[in-house]
Amino acid sequence: MSVSIYVLECVVMCGVFGVVVFGLLLINPVSFIGDYPPEIQAQYYSSQHKEATKEKMTVITIIRKVVAIIAFLFLFAWMAHQAGAETFLDGLLAVYGYLLVLAAFDTCFLDWVLFANIRRVRLPGTEHMDREYHQKWFHVKVMLPMAPVFAVGGVVISLVMIWIW
Repeated sequence: MSVSIYVLECVVMCGVFGVVVFGLLLINPVSFIGDYPPEIQAQYYSSQHKEATKEKMTVITIIRKVVAIIAFLFLFAWMAHQAGAETFLDGLLAVYGYLLVLAAFDTCFLDWVLFANIRRVRLPGTEHMDREYHQKWFHVKVMLPMAPVFAVGGVVISLVMIWIW
């Protein structure tokens, strides 16, 4: 495998992910409300005089999620192939690495640095909650259980990569 291509793919992937997430938050700060610590969510709902409700998944939402998963499945398979993965194990390690890099970027850079320090993307009514936005352990506890999910995703994507290429 080509380390330089792999690293370049990771940098581009993180950059695109960051722009998309940050852009969505600039358009609608409530986009990812479920990803905030409970204290921030409670303050937001209280300050906006809203009740915390769990939205039901509509058929359209389910279709969008399935299409996104399939698109990312093929994208990651293609990326692993472009980086030079030729065997199942190469593909598995490459894809698992992509997912870990993306999770680390999301947690360590987006959550800990940008969202904690840029008030413009904070939820309305929670702008003053500096301590709560700087809860590093909260974000780590959310990310760690995803590691086994990434491994399963890596297996599926590696099988697709082997099947196509």
